[in-house]
Amino acid sequence: MDNKLLRYSSINREIALRREELIFPHKEGISVGSKGNTVSRTTETAVLKLDSDVKLRNLILFKDTVEALLKELDEEQKKIFYLRWMNAASIFYYTWEEIGEQLHFSRKTIYRKRRVILEKFAQLQ
Repeated sequence: MDNKLLRYSSINREIALRREELIFPHKEGISVGSKGNTVSRTTETAVLKLDSDVKLRNLILFKDTVEALLKELDEEQKKIFYLRWMNAASIFYYTWEEIGEQLHFSRKTIYRKRRVILEKFAQLQ
């Protein structure tokens, strides 16, 4: 669960990339010219692709779940969340011990608070 939440900091980028992949797919050997008598409904086709793509829907569901979690967390829990899981996009992110030091919690206390956050996340899934 901890590793799953690390993904949240880059979820908007992942969603945008997946939408781009669906709307503008890479095609090998693109032919120049028209397809003759076929009707082109690019907007309709794009909407159908976006709506029916399982990967995109799962990314959006994950984002919505984490946002619902953030609404349930108190200020202290949000601070812990941001220190741990919102720094994940950078090369450096805080360990649980470092978060505990920064917030003046013992190792035991920070892991207990971590468990509470992860349990809330598990209940929302």
